Amino acid sequence: MHLSDFHLGVPSPGIGAVWQAAVWTRERQPDLVAISGDLLTHPRGEPMLRQLVRVLPRPSFAVLGNHDIALSRDPQARRSDLRELEPATLLRDEGRLFELRGRSMWIAGVDPRLIVRGSARLDPNRLAQEADLSILLCHYPRVLDQLEPGSFDLVLAGHMHDGQIALPLPGGKIRFAHPNARYNVGAYRSAAATMHVSAGLGTTFVPFRFAARPEATELTLRQG
Repeated sequence: MHLSDFHLGVPSPGIGAVWQAAVWTRERQPDLVAISGDLLTHPRGEPMLRQLVRVLPRPSFAVLGNHDIALSRDPQARRSDLRELEPATLLRDEGRLFELRGRSMWIAGVDPRLIVRGSARLDPNRLAQEADLSILLCHYPRVLDQLEPGSFDLVLAGHMHDGQIALPLPGGKIRFAHPNARYNVGAYRSAAATMHVSAGLGTTFVPFRFAARPEATELTLRQG
C-alpha cells in the first residue's frame, strides 16, 4: 500500500482522508505499507500521526518530505523533529533488508534535504543493495532521473498532489501546482526503474482540492 502527503497539524479535510486511508489499509492487510513523505505540516500533528501509524499493518516504512523539515513556501509549515516513528520504520538515507513470502526485500529511503536543489546531495544509487526486490522511497519524483539502471526495481514518491487544484480539459487537465512537472501522478517506467507517484491525501496552502482527488493506492507486484 502506497500512502503519501498526510500534512497533519493544520486544519484540512485531508485529516479525514488520511484516517479513511489508514482504516482501509488495515482492512486490506497488504504485505507492505510505504509512506512517501510530508507526514506533518506542523509539529502539533505528531500525536495524531503516531496514533495513525499504530493502525497500519506491519511492516510499515516512511520517509520525510519537505514540509516535515519546513523547506516550503507554505506559511503554515513548521519544522518537526521526527527521529523515529515506531511501530513504523522511518528511513533517513538508509535501508532495511527483510524477507517476505520467501524472497529478500530491500527498502531504502532518501532524506528530503539531499534532493532539494541547492542543498548537499547524496547519490541515491549508493543506497542500493542486492535483493529479489528493491524499493526506493523518496518524497520527490524527480529522483527517478538520478537513478542508474539496476539500482532499484520500484520507486515510490509523492509531493505533487496531482496539482491539488486543477482545471479539467478534454484529454487532460491543467494542474495549478507544479504545472510543468514531468511526473504528476500514477505509474512511470524508465530504463532505470518503475515509479509510482501518489496523489497524496492532505493539502497545502489552501485546505481543499479540486479535480485532484486524495488517493491511497494498492499496488500488486508481479514478476516480469
